[in-house]
Amino acid sequence: MRYLSLLLSLVISTIFFGQVVEVSHSSGKYDGSISVEIAGDFTKAYFSIDGSKPSRRFSKSIEISKSTFLQIIPVFAGDSIDTLISRTYILNFETKLPILSIGVDEDYFWDKDKGIYVLGANVYKDTLGHWSNANYQKKWERPIHIIYLDTNNQEGFNQKCGIKIFGESTRRLPDKSMKIIARSDYGTSRFQHRIFPQKDISAFKQLVIRTSGNDYKGSRFKDVLNAYLVRNIGLDYMAYQPIQLFINGQYWGLYNLREKVNEHYLFENHGAKRDSSSIIMGRWVRQHGSSSDYMKMYNWFMRLDTMDNEAYEKAKTFLDIRNYINYRVFQIYLNNTDSRGNIRYWNAKDLDGKFRMILYDTDLSFGKASRKYLEKCLSSKRTDWFNPKWSTFYLRKLMQNEAFKNDFINQMAHLMNTAIHRDTIIAAVDKLEGIYKDELPRDGKLLASHLKRVPLSEEEWLDKVAHFRMYAKLRHRHLRPEMVKLLAPKGMYTLKMAGDTGSIVVNENYPIKLPFEGIYYKDIPLPIKAVENEGWQFIKWSDGDTSQVKLIHNLEDTLLVQPMYERIESEVVIESSIENVEKESTNNAGNEWMLLIGYALLVLGFLLLLVYVALKITKR
Repeated sequence: MRYLSLLLSLVISTIFFGQVVEVSHSSGKYDGSISVEIAGDFTKAYFSIDGSKPSRRFSKSIEISKSTFLQIIPVFAGDSIDTLISRTYILNFETKLPILSIGVDEDYFWDKDKGIYVLGANVYKDTLGHWSNANYQKKWERPIHIIYLDTNNQEGFNQKCGIKIFGESTRRLPDKSMKIIARSDYGTSRFQHRIFPQKDISAFKQLVIRTSGNDYKGSRFKDVLNAYLVRNIGLDYMAYQPIQLFINGQYWGLYNLREKVNEHYLFENHGAKRDSSSIIMGRWVRQHGSSSDYMKMYNWFMRLDTMDNEAYEKAKTFLDIRNYINYRVFQIYLNNTDSRGNIRYWNAKDLDGKFRMILYDTDLSFGKASRKYLEKCLSSKRTDWFNPKWSTFYLRKLMQNEAFKNDFINQMAHLMNTAIHRDTIIAAVDKLEGIYKDELPRDGKLLASHLKRVPLSEEEWLDKVAHFRMYAKLRHRHLRPEMVKLLAPKGMYTLKMAGDTGSIVVNENYPIKLPFEGIYYKDIPLPIKAVENEGWQFIKWSDGDTSQVKLIHNLEDTLLVQPMYERIESEVVIESSIENVEKESTNNAGNEWMLLIGYALLVLGFLLLLVYVALKITKR
């Protein structure tokens, strides 16, 4: 029915408006050259292939022999209608990734007075020898036309939008990150397409075309890797999609298309209303909304003498505790030395009002595996430029409470057994390496001129990727003894969960299939829940305990536990099956009627079209 409706709309538009333009080739990848033709009820047409406003007269056809961003303006009888038709043709270019193709007036990028990508006319060097007042440091927005080609070589979206340079210090790099903005002023207020496989979101207000920031001359997927690792534990992260970027038909290389963290992100991911949400950066800088809720939380923590149980319950009304623990565990494990300015808190009054964390900009993670990052986070005396005392203030305050401390210890242990286990990280690195390796630009001749010195050699790039695997192998050896020294002095033990039926939930995380083995800390109460598979019923644990949720206090080096289940006899409900058959029959009958109506409308449309054509011939 969707296709019938589309065809019918085309027929009606032709009859009543007469302003339909057909382009012989849709946007996409092509082998060899193509000849593009246009047809329709227009008197003439103009085109451009350099991103500028179409001004060249379109003859019968245009020969396309290289990747091109084609823009066409048709002129209809009587008037010039400002209708811009855009197509992108990517020729002789192999990729398994989506393609983002941009058409832009080159002056908007390269002109010294208005170009957003250049130093500009009024630049000077500051006391540190860095360029200041450069064009690319300004918040200028320029109009572009953008087309997204998905992995099926189909247009995901094709629209006019705005573009800005994005980032802080990384603006100085020759390859800059950019932000694209959909506005109603440009014609369309959202980018309508499900871009990111990780999330079921199909409408975006803003997106970031990211170079990977400080990982620019590294793997170019470090922050993507970290987003992949946290995707299942309740932490907010920026979804990702590696893309190949073309601007005015010129290849610009591999980028990562990412979500933009702002009020629109909160709405798209959580349904939070703009006027009820807030985002706080760093210590207390307001990015969006009001800072009053955050300052109320901050001042309450500052005035608190000790985090007793009553105070801890109050703290839970300000802060999502598990979310905060997961965030801190990841920052500590990852050794993120650029965390201070990249802290992001958010809340929404129309939800529960609690503050939560967004994992943001981890390009300087995966550093020295032996760094005592936990010790630095827990110390109120020792600090570093990347880890000032204020950045871990909440963690130190909450650690005064035993319940929080135990939860933190258990969560650190469990995540190191699962989401950030050595094998989990190595498997993720292997997966991303397989995606990026064949897609990174190796032939400098293909790249835009300002990027030709940028690409790493394949050997250099593989060394950067290999570091992730080595870090994953070494980090546990350093962090676990540090945990024992600072938080769990009685040491570690190995928990072995036997069985081939059912699952378990450890420390209130997501279910894990049996069998399972992990390292935890002695004398720290660890809650474990037996989860029943369909058709099975929990009976007891192997030690005779019949409680479905078991609290483990272990002091031995090894603990073997197994949940016991028994099969439940299934019952077949015949009435339900009959009812489903009846419903299916009714639905099919309804669909048949819809098809008949659609066909009738289509026939009517063609008849009206014939009448219209006959009348035009008669008039001539």
